[in-house]
Amino acid sequence: WWHTARQAADASGDLELRVLVRAEEAGHGLYGQREPETVLGLVREAQQLLGPSRPSVDLLTTQAKAQSILGRHDQARKTLETLLDVADKGVTPDPLGFWKPDQIHFAESWVYAGAGDMPNADTARDKVLGFAGDYQYRANVRLHEALCMVVNGATVEGARRAADVIDALEPAYRSHHIRYTGHLVVNAVPPAQQDHPAVADLRELLRQRPAT
Repeated sequence: WWHTARQAADASGDLELRVLVRAEEAGHGLYGQREPETVLGLVREAQQLLGPSRPSVDLLTTQAKAQSILGRHDQARKTLETLLDVADKGVTPDPLGFWKPDQIHFAESWVYAGAGDMPNADTARDKVLGFAGDYQYRANVRLHEALCMVVNGATVEGARRAADVIDALEPAYRSHHIRYTGHLVVNAVPPAQQDHPAVADLRELLRQRPAT
């Protein structure tokens, strides 16, 4: 699907559309569709289309998240700094309305949680929750909170928090994006604690698929 979308966008000759399709592929790719290194490659490709003088806030948010998944927390923080600097100069929304301001705070929540920076993660999460937002954003930033707890050594509490977030959703609303973020929490658990009942319960909850 993404290959077809890229071909169609390229055939249109519309630069903004070409970048938008690649940005969307990279953004969704973060949730297990692509390896993080591949996501970073897609980001570079899209940014090259725009040129160095037109940094994209959308691409920067994806870049920061991919770096976080790879454990490159210092790089992810630097990308956030660039992102905030670019955003402060004004964001031009894409013509299809995909861009939302809370995406910046969502990226902050993800990066700070992955690095175990609880104060900044809390602030970013509160900003996301302050927007109306869709249920996936709201669930995922609460899972970021659980991730941050696990990174800081509170494995049992973090696993239980994540399980509570998932369990509170009707099965039909446990989207792939939400379940993937739940797996980030599980993956952050140290090997010696992977068999803890709280972690096992979370893992089992994430295995459950919505009824079709």
